[in-house]
Amino acid sequence: MDVAGLIAGFLTALCSSIAFLSSTWALKRTPGLSAPGLLADAGIVMGVLSIALLGIFWEPRLFSEGFAARLPALLGAAVFFSLGQTLVFAAQRSVEASRVVPLLGLKLPVLAVISVCFMHDSIGWLKCVAIALAVLSAFVLNNAGTRIPAKSFLLVIAACVSYSLSDTYLTKLTDLIERGLSESTLMAAIHCTILTYIMVGLIAACILAFWHKPLTRAAFAHSVPFSVFWLGCIVALNIAFARLGTVHGVILQNTRAIWTILLTPVFIMLGCTALETRLTASLFWRRLAASAMVLLAAFLYSL
Repeated sequence: MDVAGLIAGFLTALCSSIAFLSSTWALKRTPGLSAPGLLADAGIVMGVLSIALLGIFWEPRLFSEGFAARLPALLGAAVFFSLGQTLVFAAQRSVEASRVVPLLGLKLPVLAVISVCFMHDSIGWLKCVAIALAVLSAFVLNNAGTRIPAKSFLLVIAACVSYSLSDTYLTKLTDLIERGLSESTLMAAIHCTILTYIMVGLIAACILAFWHKPLTRAAFAHSVPFSVFWLGCIVALNIAFARLGTVHGVILQNTRAIWTILLTPVFIMLGCTALETRLTASLFWRRLAASAMVLLAAFLYSL
């Protein structure tokens, strides 16, 4: 048993859950803060942190040997992540994080469609069961509180598509760095993360310069918790991938749905009452059941 890998997987889910709860809190606590605005504010923070990490893991060949060949994958990973994150933020304006995060389990049907239509893969019966569970969990979540607006459902599905495309480019970028610079999988993944989020920071700077309102102190301060925990999540995920493999890393990542349900009451008790308008015991258990279905779906899909 790889204890370090398991700890990294646990931290991936925990940091991801806290990041999504923090982004919901930021959107509801900051008047006038839009989804693109939060992306821009958070992107600047993540870009600065990534530059600091680049200093720690400095490798001059990243910007010389084969950089032009890696640039399309880098742009694809950063652009589609930024788009997906903005769509999730937009959904969080009307839907609680304790329902949005489990809904990201709809990424499984999206991945299945991409695999069949573009990669010509076949889908076995276990994957079909996994897809059915993911879809069923969405119906359970829709009835675990006020009905989720159709627009928010579409936003989450679009985010799943965008995340899937970003993951595809991230995988390609990591492979190009690993082979081009003869690095270990772990170091290549770390360099991939650093480059991607520096690019996200540049995208954020463009949003701030040409579209979004000027950065306010309150908006910036409220974006910091999301930025720190999300970047921590990605670093831990890459360690989990390197130590446990992609399949087990993804399964551990999907426990974030359960952690988000469990942490929501804790955040409310700490004073973040804006996270939920009403969270009864019945709603809590229904959302927890739906999250468990998402985790089971991820496990079955990986077999």
